[in-house]
Amino acid sequence: MHDSWIIDWTRDARLPYYTRANAGEVLPDPVSPLGWTLGFEEGLLPGWLRGFEEFGIYYQGELARASGKTPVVGLFGGYFYLNLSHMRLLGLRLGATVEDFDAALLGSHPDAPPYDPHPDDLNAACSAKVAETIGGILGSTSYPQLDEDRRRTTQLRHDRPHLRAMSDSALVSQARSFAAELDNGFATHDFSSLASTIGPSMLGGIAASVGMQDSVLDLISGLGDVDSASPSTGLWDLSREVNASKEVTALFDQGAVAVASAFESATDGPVAEFAASFDSFLAEYGYRGPNEWDIHSLSWEADPVQALALVDTIRHTEDADSPSARFERLQRRRTSAADAIRAALAGDPEQVALFETALASTLLSVPARERTKATCVCVVNEVRMAVRELGRRGVEAGRLARAEDVMMLMSDELDAYVADPDSFSDVIADRLVQYRDLYDLEPPFIIAADPKPLSQWTRRARASADAASEGDVLTGLGGSAGTYAGRVCVVTDLAHPESLEPGDVLVAPFTDAAWTPLFLVAGAVIVDVGAMNSHAVVVCRELAIPCVLSVTHGTKQLRTGMQVSVDGNAGTVTVGATDPSVPVG
Repeated sequence: MHDSWIIDWTRDARLPYYTRANAGEVLPDPVSPLGWTLGFEEGLLPGWLRGFEEFGIYYQGELARASGKTPVVGLFGGYFYLNLSHMRLLGLRLGATVEDFDAALLGSHPDAPPYDPHPDDLNAACSAKVAETIGGILGSTSYPQLDEDRRRTTQLRHDRPHLRAMSDSALVSQARSFAAELDNGFATHDFSSLASTIGPSMLGGIAASVGMQDSVLDLISGLGDVDSASPSTGLWDLSREVNASKEVTALFDQGAVAVASAFESATDGPVAEFAASFDSFLAEYGYRGPNEWDIHSLSWEADPVQALALVDTIRHTEDADSPSARFERLQRRRTSAADAIRAALAGDPEQVALFETALASTLLSVPARERTKATCVCVVNEVRMAVRELGRRGVEAGRLARAEDVMMLMSDELDAYVADPDSFSDVIADRLVQYRDLYDLEPPFIIAADPKPLSQWTRRARASADAASEGDVLTGLGGSAGTYAGRVCVVTDLAHPESLEPGDVLVAPFTDAAWTPLFLVAGAVIVDVGAMNSHAVVVCRELAIPCVLSVTHGTKQLRTGMQVSVDGNAGTVTVGATDPSVPVG
């Protein structure tokens, strides 16, 4: 194994600490060379930094580096990291303490490095601009620019040119044409992400002041119009179509691959009708999928069998667990919690007004964060589909085994590849071997010193943790309210969700938007990594699923078949007695 991956970065001298917290849900797998250089370095990352400057976190040019790298993130061993030093600086300039910010981001992780104050950490001008931006957020009743961005990028998808009719060089130009949209998309995602923390933080303080801090999760649940939850509703509707047809049900009993194959020959009848409904679903949500920020990964449009497998899992869920029924229950809980706090604040009109402002900001800003993410990944998929067509031609010509293998190229190699693709055969083959090796590595959760050579990293096969025992209590962060007791099902690969049964407690290493349809099946969710504003937690709150996140090594300590009790308010997982007749895997 090589000592580093071709696109790895070095640590920043001013901001030297990094973490996989939250980064694991953005890019859970090793990053492809083209996905990183074309998608991130040339598109998303410039906007990422610009968004922080526009918000006021940094003054313009403060983080400029001669290397051209954007130090708010890092890449080590092929794995994506957030810059922890930057995140702490962000917290300070938002008015938080490092301790509180670490607790929200890292939970109680034992490897968190100490905070080393720097004389430039606090900046009065930046703090003043941040305060001005926050004031504007609290006074906003809509975000028309974010809605316009979403409308425009959706139209770009619908107006996509016929890729198979384009020349190779035109495909490269098509893929590169989205750099400005990616830049803008992440700048606005910065804004909405930061905005989405303000209202909930205020609600937490107000609720605590009247001894009702347990109400906060109810207040930020059931918000509606959450883009990351919408595909779950679409998949749910498809699952009900399956259940309404004996013919389609029988087809699904043969598996998702059989369903996809049947679509090719169906011209009329229930299967053809379902195929038409599924095509409509892909037209609206096909840009989503696992690991959706890396163009190397397969979106549902690129691999429809993934979405069909989710439908297959969801179809076994009872009608009473529909997203609409869950939403109505959550709305009632949110209304009740809000009324209780209003009653507790009666006689203090200033606090009541502050509460209403915080609640209104939450209702607006939390869904806005999911909207800007959808905007970004929609554009990422347009880059993906253009490059995949280039890869498909490589497969057709016998140069590549799979269309996505072309993602082993770097952005600055694309033109040379188009001119002489055969000259890159050995390069791509060698990088594919290295790339696949990266999947066997266990990336450190925290990087506080220069990383070891990759040959010295822990291998996943050797990474282990003792299984939890009856009575053990695993702790994390409470992300979505409620309690639930049930059977554990550990799912580490979204491509194989079939072991998850209705009512199981889903235990996963991370979750992104592609995992969230499984929440319709699960009774509760436990994840190894994540933070309070992670996308999965937002969707859990929309679907009334208790969730505990940042349970370090949860997927290793909890085993399929165990019984657990999940407390989404307290952030605890208690291991119960397991029926000895049930195999624990």
